[in-house]
Amino acid sequence: MNIMDFTEVLSQFLSDPNTGYRTGLRFFHFIGLAMGLGGATLLDLMLLRFFVRGRITEDTYSVFAFASRVVDIGLRLLWITGLGFLFLYALTQPELLTNPKVHAKLAIVAILTMNGFFIHQIILPSVRRQIGKTLFNGVGPTRRAIFVTSGAISVVSWYMPVALGAFPQLNFHITSTALLTGYFVLIVAVAIAMQALIFILHRYVPEFEPPQSDTNTAVQTFRRTMLVPPVDQSPRELATASARARALQQASG
Repeated sequence: MNIMDFTEVLSQFLSDPNTGYRTGLRFFHFIGLAMGLGGATLLDLMLLRFFVRGRITEDTYSVFAFASRVVDIGLRLLWITGLGFLFLYALTQPELLTNPKVHAKLAIVAILTMNGFFIHQIILPSVRRQIGKTLFNGVGPTRRAIFVTSGAISVVSWYMPVALGAFPQLNFHITSTALLTGYFVLIVAVAIAMQALIFILHRYVPEFEPPQSDTNTAVQTFRRTMLVPPVDQSPRELATASARARALQQASG
């Protein structure tokens, strides 16, 4: 695009502030949805891939905390642009404020906000305390179910606004009660599926191996370097290595 083309596009936005305002809101609304949806999906995948049967490390926790911050930024953008759309509707198309889909979307974002507060205040500190262990090590079934349900609420609540925006056919054709009922049914279904998957992982996937102590690690390194000779050693060197191995075995009892 050359300077003339850019100037023409800019003049079109300036000549119709309503269209420019709407386009800007839609652009940042999509960015907020992308950040929140991607971050929430990553958090749930990390929970299932790294935290259920794997040992939580400082690095994995840092990624988890960073993804949570990305989701938080996406949620803030969603609120700012959503309120901007409501303001625009009130000024230009007040009939759109009666759309049941708008009411359902507001309720879902409100639930998403409360769940985000719970994640930052309860779940993140709990994950940090589990560094060096699995996520549910020493955690009771009730608390584990709450954590899993929070993850289900997060991922469903981010996918639902995307789905509502992708289907304009739902405008004024379905009640907010029906939409919210389907939303809660999805949360229950995803929570049950996640619980079942975690149960399968606990039952059939081996847990991480406990870390070796520094002394044990040093012994293993010594054995690899001193007791396993290279293949090009001479017979005399091999005999010397075998003698060292027998001496070490006798010393270790």
